[in-house]
Amino acid sequence: MTITRNLFFSFALGAALAVPHLAFAQAQYGGQGLGSALSSNPLSHQEATKPGVDDLASRAATETPFKIIKDVKLGLKDADPAVRVSELEKLRNLQDPEVNQILISSMSDPDVRVKVKAIDILGARGANEAVTPMSTMIFLRSTEPIVKLHLVAGLGRIGDAQGAVPVMQYLGQDQDERGRGTAVFALGEIGSDKAVPLLNAVVAQDQSPMVRRLAKEALQKVSGEMPTERAKTVAQASTKENEPTDQKLAKLREMDKKMEDEER
Repeated sequence: MTITRNLFFSFALGAALAVPHLAFAQAQYGGQGLGSALSSNPLSHQEATKPGVDDLASRAATETPFKIIKDVKLGLKDADPAVRVSELEKLRNLQDPEVNQILISSMSDPDVRVKVKAIDILGARGANEAVTPMSTMIFLRSTEPIVKLHLVAGLGRIGDAQGAVPVMQYLGQDQDERGRGTAVFALGEIGSDKAVPLLNAVVAQDQSPMVRRLAKEALQKVSGEMPTERAKTVAQASTKENEPTDQKLAKLREMDKKMEDEER
């Protein structure tokens, strides 16, 4: 029983590290208030859990990438948007050259939920090849406002310098506090010097204290005084990987003991 619990906690610890923070951009789509959204990373997202999503990791471990991609392509033809969203989720951690192209194509899906899911996963994957189509999509008249917000957030998460100009243009056009906040945060994550004059103007002129604060932090990130969210994530992952085996085992034993105490 102890061995089984240890294996469970090993899996649980790994899964916990992969859970994204509360979304700033997703907050509008999910109906969360501005106050709760402002306390977290504006570019990360909290996506609704779909039935069967918890089984995706185990399925990915037993099925080949070719089989998963084949199933996903078939599922994306389903008339139910919820099914298509669930199919895209299977691609999140799949390492195959075809995955990003499937996600990019799904940004043109007729349903907003599918578009947002594809954009969020591309951002989480750091898909540089998605920067150009995402940048173009921001300024299409047919693109829904919530989708534009996720596009800006996605470009920030990818962090490619080519995404700076479209985010700057979006910032100059968006009159919504949440949109401006997401844009300045994204510029900080991208870290391009091109954004410095605009960020300085936001610090000096924007009417929102929250947006001004995010702009100040973005300037610190561009100058290297403050780490980006991606840098923090990489550092945390490196720390976990380099943690001595005896420390990992000690934590597992501690959790195992707590579980045994609760069962008594």
